[in-house]
Amino acid sequence: MNFEVLKRSHIKRNIVIAIIIILILSAVILTFTKAKYKTTASIPLVNGTINYELSDLNLIGAYIQEGEEYIQTNEIPSSGYEFNSEKSYCTVNNENIDVTLNYDMETQNLTVTPLTKKGTKCYLYFDEASSATDVIEDTYEENQGMLAYDNTVDNNLRYIGANPNNYVYFNCADYNNPSSSTCELWRIIGIFNENSHGISGEKLIKIIRSNSLGKIAWDSAYTNNWSTASLQKTLNGDYLNGSGSYASTGIKNDTTRNMIANATWKLGGSSTYNNVTASMLYERERGTTVYNGNPTTWQGKIALMYPSDYGYATSGGATTNRETCLAKELYNWDSSSYSDCKNNDWLLDSSTNQWTLTPDSSYSRGVFGVYNPGYVGSNNGASNESVFRPSLYLSSNVSITSGDGTQSSPYTLSN
Repeated sequence: MNFEVLKRSHIKRNIVIAIIIILILSAVILTFTKAKYKTTASIPLVNGTINYELSDLNLIGAYIQEGEEYIQTNEIPSSGYEFNSEKSYCTVNNENIDVTLNYDMETQNLTVTPLTKKGTKCYLYFDEASSATDVIEDTYEENQGMLAYDNTVDNNLRYIGANPNNYVYFNCADYNNPSSSTCELWRIIGIFNENSHGISGEKLIKIIRSNSLGKIAWDSAYTNNWSTASLQKTLNGDYLNGSGSYASTGIKNDTTRNMIANATWKLGGSSTYNNVTASMLYERERGTTVYNGNPTTWQGKIALMYPSDYGYATSGGATTNRETCLAKELYNWDSSSYSDCKNNDWLLDSSTNQWTLTPDSSYSRGVFGVYNPGYVGSNNGASNESVFRPSLYLSSNVSITSGDGTQSSPYTLSN
């Protein structure tokens, strides 16, 4: 058998060919792998997901309002703005297409209906959100018969009259589609300064549920100490968490819970009830007179209206004006001579008695209430049952996005 010895030149040539072949195979494998695992960016959609390459991130252009103009921004705003679905649009090959756009500010999800194809470019516009306090203060400038300052040391702005336009959708299952079937009706008591809620430098809106949640004891242990009262624990326990007996009627979700300010509520009381006006009660509510060392403040999210809230909500009427009503003892508002006071007060429920937050400081079980004939008095049984309507302060970053406050078009909120 004869063996042929390869020359050195042949060996070198074969090595070069082998290297070339390896490089070609490596390039093919790399290209295949890169194509298979190319990084993409996803925009969550309601009915599916469209994946876009990172190099195509100019698919979305965001524009925010500054004054009367819109400027392009590199970041989609997360707060302080509201999505303008009418101005926003999409194109394919620089031609507008017929789609409906919606952007959820909370989840940052973009909805495109119907789903469209790759290559679509969408241009999203965001308007400056109006703070809720600005909307109400503007309403006062336009209609001073529906709102009034209370002329206290804090000069809070309050809704007044028999039925002012102070309705608001709250505790909604879906804040993107607020309606009577997805939200509850609440009402705005007014705008309050820091002495009422303890949050420095802030003006906060206080609201109250339009309808009661039934009758309940203020405190089943017979005391007028709100910090330990059974109703306080119910409101800031099962009701706030939407659990237990309030799984269906309590606060529905974290979106609503995040709208509620953790405020300092004043627990000052009054030792008399038959000779006090709204202004006298307002001062005592924020005072330090309490029964037997009870706390003068409590920090939490949900409480009740004050008796002074009821007093200041009147507009008066033809025979007895607001000024006269506010100068009259609230205990005597049930008198026929002062029917204009109670009949033009939207916080009155003429069918039942309502609990308030304020204790009677003269004894351990006394709590003030608004009674259905129209007067304010003290109930000497905290363990008795009366109607309760949850009340709370909205966080300062809550804005009003639509509505006019009427019962048919309540204000809608965004956080």
